[in-house]
Amino acid sequence: MSSIDTLVTDPNAFFRDRNERPSWKGPVLIVTLIALVGVASSIIQIRVTSELMNQLAVESGAGEGFQTIFQAFQLVGVILGFLFTYVIWTLWTGIFYGVSALMDGNGNFGTTMKLVGWGFVPSLVGSVFSLLITVYRFEIEGFNPPSANAGPQATQQFIQSLSSGPLVVLSAVLGFVFTLWAGVLWTFAMKHARQLTTRQAAISVAFPVLLGLAGSAWGLINAL
Repeated sequence: MSSIDTLVTDPNAFFRDRNERPSWKGPVLIVTLIALVGVASSIIQIRVTSELMNQLAVESGAGEGFQTIFQAFQLVGVILGFLFTYVIWTLWTGIFYGVSALMDGNGNFGTTMKLVGWGFVPSLVGSVFSLLITVYRFEIEGFNPPSANAGPQATQQFIQSLSSGPLVVLSAVLGFVFTLWAGVLWTFAMKHARQLTTRQAAISVAFPVLLGLAGSAWGLINAL
């Protein structure tokens, strides 16, 4: 069986060799790591938004109850974000499987899901880069939310600064790269999991890839 580095150098051989007896261990580990990195990034961003919401609460005269409710929603969001990673894995597999069925794809859902899971390696690399950028922006470079007396215009400018700047542009550009890489891996995963031609496999994974590219484009436009 080909080694893990073949996933980068020769993905066609990687998925061909793992098609007969694929394991759940590698894909589950990859998706779990993505979820954990997402939680770490969310915790940092929660600290930022909490301080901002505290400022807004002071300006609006809202009490501590408002802040408590907001923090509870953030906690729920972190938990749902963790679980959503597994939902995306299942959802994308279902879409790939359904589209490939229209092209007479042949192969069971379990094998398809296992091989598709390996295609999330670019998402794992991308999420690590995203976490590093988040740490630099908010922990190393630091941020300065406006004071309670600064007024709504200063608060609005600060909110806009959170989604703009060179590092946000870099994150969006990397999003393009990692989405295209994932598309390549998923294409070869579907080729062998469902016994398709390369063209058919590429068509079967097109929707999530195009969706990811559109999301990166939207982030880039907002950052500029």
